[in-house]
Amino acid sequence: MREAKKSCERKLKFAKKYLVCRRALSPVIAAIILASVLGIIVFVASNLANSVVDAQVEEAQFEQAKYVVLSLDKLIKRIMYEPESSGYIKTSFWKVTPYFEREVGNLTVEAPDLEITIPINVIKIKGGPRVGVPAEQNLLGDESLIITGLTKPLGNIKVFQENGAWILLDYARIRCILTGRNVAYYNGTGYEPYNTVEIILIKIEFKDFRAGEQVSFIAKNAGIISIQRNIDGGNFTITVTRTDLNRTESISLADLGGDPDCKTLLNVAIITIEVSILEGV
Repeated sequence: MREAKKSCERKLKFAKKYLVCRRALSPVIAAIILASVLGIIVFVASNLANSVVDAQVEEAQFEQAKYVVLSLDKLIKRIMYEPESSGYIKTSFWKVTPYFEREVGNLTVEAPDLEITIPINVIKIKGGPRVGVPAEQNLLGDESLIITGLTKPLGNIKVFQENGAWILLDYARIRCILTGRNVAYYNGTGYEPYNTVEIILIKIEFKDFRAGEQVSFIAKNAGIISIQRNIDGGNFTITVTRTDLNRTESISLADLGGDPDCKTLLNVAIITIEVSILEGV
């Protein structure tokens, strides 16, 4: 009996010690689990916050890039009639990436005794991976191949989504305007009435490309080539073809407001604009 009693007492003492140890360990384990859960929550929240900030920065940089390209077009318009003139626009490419895409297609202009073909070079900027464009949008101009007014721009700036968000600038079109109707010109023996029609093209050529976080777009008027054709009377047609879009547009002398019964002096100006990107300029 005594031995049984002693055995029972030993078991009770062991049980009491176990309960004391368990009570002592429970708060430690709980604290470890709580700390782990809080660590995971803080980690996830931190990543989410960083992702939100990065998305906002990328969106802001993409919006800034739109204004940079619009400013580049204004610069090109300012220098296009002044050979050897130039200018620059400072910007940063922290969350966006610029591209020069050469010869994406050809632009061909055809008229009586005239055919001109120039390569289409485009300037593109790609937004960050978190930037999206819900629908294609023209920020300036459109994809018309023939412009008949003086106010509509030759440049087309658009934003679109294609494996990322993009801004694109091109000059793949002509300005075609009637500058005179029944204007008297001396032909060597006397005066006779003429129509005068003007065609203007901007040919973009790429030079240096050294991109970085702080860069400058540099544009320079590298010269103007002038071509003139004397066209006999008739309602002739001017045709423009763009190969990368597989599109063709035409316009007649009468559409421009000219007199088909008169001869026409057709004046063409091909303006070459050189564009560079230089880091730290």
